Amino acid sequence: MEKSEILEFVKQMKAKDHAIMFYSKPEDKRRVLFTYLKAGLDAGEAAAYIASDETPEQIRKAMKRFSIDVDKLEKAGALHVIDYKDWYIIGGKFSIPKTMGTWKILYEESIAKGFKGLRVVGEVGCFFKHGMVKELVKYEKSLHKVLDVPMAAICAYDTDVVAKEGRGQLYLDLIKAHSTVIFLGPEAGVVKSR
Repeated sequence: MEKSEILEFVKQMKAKDHAIMFYSKPEDKRRVLFTYLKAGLDAGEAAAYIASDETPEQIRKAMKRFSIDVDKLEKAGALHVIDYKDWYIIGGKFSIPKTMGTWKILYEESIAKGFKGLRVVGEVGCFFKHGMVKELVKYEKSLHKVLDVPMAAICAYDTDVVAKEGRGQLYLDLIKAHSTVIFLGPEAGVVKSR
């Protein structure tokens, strides 16, 4: 599959779609994720990017180079670039109910502000850095293949980080928790599991 087909696919993602994306190059990751978020923003949706593999400031700078008007969108409440320490692992602790509740609140606030929906990206490298891989898998499974909160989501995984865990079962567990798998790299493609 061509990368252009992946970009078209992510532009068309709908509420409750829950995709996992494996990438090896940050520039590929950004291109796909920013295309996905920009399509939602252009359609009147709000967007959130939970930064973990890069800092929020690095993400904002990269978004600006991608022609996303970060300052204007953040001021309007349409775009949220959030550090994982303020979303996933707060004070060194991770709570699935708290995180799920925070997603629901952000969705409801976005709808109340007049946005048509919410698109989110979650970089998850922080779970590996903090030795919380079991918690990550449990969280991904709790989200279900189809999200309970009517938002679209892409969970971004650096293949090198996942591979360092050294367990093929981890890939399988993560893939099973999502409705769609996006592979970036030499064998790029999209696989729908439902």
